[in-house]
Parts: sequence; C-alpha cells; structure tokens
Amino acid sequence: MTPEELVPEIRKVGHRWIDLSVAGCALVVSVTSLFVAFRHGHSMERMAEANAKLVQANSWPLLQSYQSDVGSGGTSVFSLDVVNNGVGPAKIEALEVSWKGQPVRNPRELIALCCRRSPVSQSEPLVQTSSLMGTVLRAGQVREILVFPEDEPHQGLSERMRISVADIHWHACYCSVFDECWLSDLQTLHPTVVKECPAPKVPFEG
Repeated sequence: MTPEELVPEIRKVGHRWIDLSVAGCALVVSVTSLFVAFRHGHSMERMAEANAKLVQANSWPLLQSYQSDVGSGGTSVFSLDVVNNGVGPAKIEALEVSWKGQPVRNPRELIALCCRRSPVSQSEPLVQTSSLMGTVLRAGQVREILVFPEDEPHQGLSERMRISVADIHWHACYCSVFDECWLSDLQTLHPTVVKECPAPKVPFEG
C-alpha cells in the first residue's frame, strides 16, 4: 500500500453543494481543533508559570534588623537582632557592618567605636555576641548579634548603643533555597535582586 492510499479521502455523494458543505465542515472542525490545541498549550504554559511563581513566593526570605529591650525576671536586656521576616529560609552569604561609614569586623569592634569610653576591664562581664554570615535563618527566626544586660557594668554601654543605632549600617547579601539572591540594608522591603552574592570587603563575623 502506497502512502497516497493511506490518506483518507472525503467521500463524495454526487451533489456539488453537499460535497462543498462536507468539505467546509471538515475545514471548520480542523481549524477549531487547531485553535483549541493552541489555547490549551497556552493555558498550560500560563499554569506552569503561575505554579513557578507560587513556589518562589513560598520560599521568599526577607532579612531585617532591629533593636530590642526585653525584660526577664526584673532584668532588662538590650540587643541588636536580625530576623527573617520572609516565608522561606535565608542563606546569608555576605555581611558587612559599618559605624558612621567605618567598617567593623565584629560586634566588639562596633562597641569599641561607638560606645566604649575606657579600656576593657578584666572584671567587666563579656558581652554576648553571635555570628550571622555563613548561616541559614529559617522563616521567623531571630539571630541576636549583640546582647548585653542593663546591669551596672553595661549601663553606659547600652545607653550609648541606643544613641548610636542610627549610625549603624548593614549591608547583607542572602539567597533563597533556589539560589535567588538579594542585596539589602536590612531595612528595606524591596531588596535588590542579584545573580550572585559578591564577596564582602570587610566581612562582619561574631
């Protein structure tokens, strides 16, 4: 059997107008089928895009910084914190902190620049610090970067730290689990999208 014999042929009934009607109906059905197939494919593409955006929205991290005063058992505690206010984990790839434009490498350097008025005394209790760069914050998790109680040794430090908070500037780069990355000052609701996180010039570590 030749290829020509495999092609179905519209049977003619001998009446010209009927034959034309049958051929016209076949053409309409073919065009309609092509249109339906095109619309179905377009709808499936839009559905796939919508699902991708939904997955991205459900994995979007948002890092922000703030200070807090928490009382516990009659003792007040002052801290500088970073929280993930997004809905997905945040991988902190880079972090830089400066005070009045001067970079600092850790919380102790920050305290020395902004708040300390005398050398560290051996009897002075150590300030609690924590690192952030190279860690992962899940959604809603808070990381306390700098914590000290408002007791007698720390009273002056905490007061000067409160005054200096406006002079502390953060520069962070973090990524989602899908390696979508953002640059942020940890204040904005609209961080800048970047392809990858640049290496920090002066990394801030705990």
